[in-house]
Amino acid sequence: MRTVLKYGMGFLCLIWVSSCKTDKKETRTNEGYIVSGTIKGVDNGILVSGKDTINITKGSFTLKGKLDGATQQYFRINNQYSFGLLLDNEIFNVKVDISKADDRGQISDVEITGSGINDEFNIVSGYIRNTPEARKLQELFELGKTLEKGSEAYKKNYEAISDAREAFRKVQAKYIKDYALNNPNSVVAAFYMRMQANEVDQTFEEFQQIVEGFSDTVKKSSFYKPLKDELEGLKRTAIGETAPDFTLKTDQGKDFTLSSLRGEKVVLVDFWASWCVPCRKSYPHLKEVYNKYKDKGFEVVAVTNDSNHDQWKKAIKD
Repeated sequence: MRTVLKYGMGFLCLIWVSSCKTDKKETRTNEGYIVSGTIKGVDNGILVSGKDTINITKGSFTLKGKLDGATQQYFRINNQYSFGLLLDNEIFNVKVDISKADDRGQISDVEITGSGINDEFNIVSGYIRNTPEARKLQELFELGKTLEKGSEAYKKNYEAISDAREAFRKVQAKYIKDYALNNPNSVVAAFYMRMQANEVDQTFEEFQQIVEGFSDTVKKSSFYKPLKDELEGLKRTAIGETAPDFTLKTDQGKDFTLSSLRGEKVVLVDFWASWCVPCRKSYPHLKEVYNKYKDKGFEVVAVTNDSNHDQWKKAIKD
């Protein structure tokens, strides 16, 4: 089976689940991996990945190694172009074409033959690219390229993109969750779950079921440990647990410690950013709730991860 590996839309090309099951062929070996590749547009040079350097001779290269578990690896071609692969102990072929690189030199369209893990990735990611939410978001992206920055039409399209992105996020989050719940032997499921481990669309119980239910093969992959770490963090903030304490600066430059409210109020800790349109759209409702219950001991602590403090303070004022 030929796979065209596309890491598009900021890795948001994920999965559409109908029956939630995929037929995965077993292509793993006990001997390690061998990747035979060609690069169209490059005759000779080097391929760099981490500390490893591989020679490109007459447009061809060979990767060899052995992994404890599946991983994702990036490669740099002659320090000009880059592409990524999902790697497992498999023997397969790769075709790279530098004419498909974007303006940053990234090649997201890579043809792969003979890799079970990449075949599965292609199947699951292919579904989501054809959902109405994905098509709508892509249409708005393309429209934005034709509009003058700063114009009223550009601003409206920017807001529409934010709404469309949130709609798409909800779709892909549910589909990944369902896929992972029904495919505990899938390294690809762990790959995608790692990217949405902190999404609110899945309950703690569902996330725990997914992470703890993955097979031993999946647990050996590089995608599993971040999920396990996330689960341990969620356990510390699960319902009934004491919230981890923190001290941060207020917009007035004073220290604020969360535990200073302990025992006195019911506290909602809300995480937001000035650039997060859905966050800011939620504030009129949040203010209504606050005004309704503040006399009964309800308090809101809003925490931002803004690096631009001027934008942060302006957003508070607005």
